[in-house]
Amino acid sequence: MAGGWTTPALVAAVSDAGGLGTLAAARLTAAQLRGQIEETRRRTRRPFGVNFQLAAAAPPEADARATPEALVEIRRRLGIAAPVPDPAAEPPVSIADGLALALEAKVPIISFALGSPAPWVKSTHAAGALVMAAATTVAEAEEVAAAGADVVVAQGAEAGGHRSTFETGGPAPLPLVGTMALVPAVVDAVALPVVAAGGIMDGRGIAAGLALGAEAAQLGTRFLLAAEAGTPQSYRRQLLAADETGTVVTDVFSGRPARGLRNALVRLFEATGARPLGWPRQAMAALDIYRASLADDGEWAMLLAGQGLRLARREQPAGEIVRELVAELAAVRDRLATG
Repeated sequence: MAGGWTTPALVAAVSDAGGLGTLAAARLTAAQLRGQIEETRRRTRRPFGVNFQLAAAAPPEADARATPEALVEIRRRLGIAAPVPDPAAEPPVSIADGLALALEAKVPIISFALGSPAPWVKSTHAAGALVMAAATTVAEAEEVAAAGADVVVAQGAEAGGHRSTFETGGPAPLPLVGTMALVPAVVDAVALPVVAAGGIMDGRGIAAGLALGAEAAQLGTRFLLAAEAGTPQSYRRQLLAADETGTVVTDVFSGRPARGLRNALVRLFEATGARPLGWPRQAMAALDIYRASLADDGEWAMLLAGQGLRLARREQPAGEIVRELVAELAAVRDRLATG
């Protein structure tokens, strides 16, 4: 949930209600990350985590087949001028610096996505923090375990956001293993606690993940509609209007495969055959478009969401969402016990 949606208020509210709130470090500057960690700690005494995206930038030659004029056309439609770089803009914090900052601040749980956590496990453990890492196949989960991680997140194909596939863009098709198939396979393959992720929106989904052998469940899309989330109103309206057929896995948002809403941005690239710049240059090049669109209807923005979005029908405080999930899970367990 990178992009400013996981605010300190959201993370603290989730943790206070008994969940594990997690800040997204991606695209934050060092000062912003430090400030968000400090504000989250002011808001809650409960544990929370920080997430880092590990995918390396695509090589420049990946841009040879890109169609940058597609962004020019979108700017024309939106009536915005060509972007002017801000020479004073501070770059996002590097993984090394961001991790050092989080560990210095005694964040107890560090989670990694979009790659193997192997280079970062030793330093994280040395600082006393636990390591969670996402995987989309059994082979990736085994790599996570071999790296020394403490928890593996089995990210099913239904999940919103960027696919945590370690290697993308090769000749092999992108692995899209559903949560129902992936979770038990990962549970059987690794001697680590497994967290089920992908398409889980309510207590029934959590119960299903636990029945498959997972120890916990991870939810993202449901919390985009939390009152404390930084999700813009245009994004919220699109989520509430969409259904389970409205998402697609595509690389047009950022240059890396991600599941999001099939809006006007996606439809234009699909219709014209346009290709994005390499990761993460596409999202950086389109940042002005995304910001302008989010201030309007969101049709030309990166609206990441999972396939379970029909199950979130209203906006709620984050704590209420967590309590509702717990109550639904208890109801499922009671029904199964008495059925």
